[in-house]
Amino acid sequence: MRSTIFALSVLAICFSLASYQAVADVAESYKCKMNAGVTRAQIAEMGETYIKLGESKNFSDFQLSILFPMYTSDMSAGTFFWNGTSPSLSRLEEAIAIWESPENSEAQTLWLKYVKDCESASLFSFIPIN
Repeated sequence: MRSTIFALSVLAICFSLASYQAVADVAESYKCKMNAGVTRAQIAEMGETYIKLGESKNFSDFQLSILFPMYTSDMSAGTFFWNGTSPSLSRLEEAIAIWESPENSEAQTLWLKYVKDCESASLFSFIPIN
């Protein structure tokens, strides 16, 4: 009986967290390296190309920011973080579909030209404070 109650308690907690995750804001982050000779402006222009495509499709739920470290404990030349935020996981999936679409070939081509590699990718739920 105890194991049944425990299992039901775990399921109840999971279901309550799952519903929270479904409505929570989400953030994705990629730690990447620029190819030699690529500028910050070029990385930003690539991001703008992608965002403009989304806007042309009346999709404005995805916010993009690009971080260029001034200091970090594991900093090396050419590091940047590609960060996107969306109000839900389903809206993030729509943003990813726009990125992967044939209509976004210009930004995809620039990514291959500008980005050497990405060493990590993360997905977060987040709570905006202000």
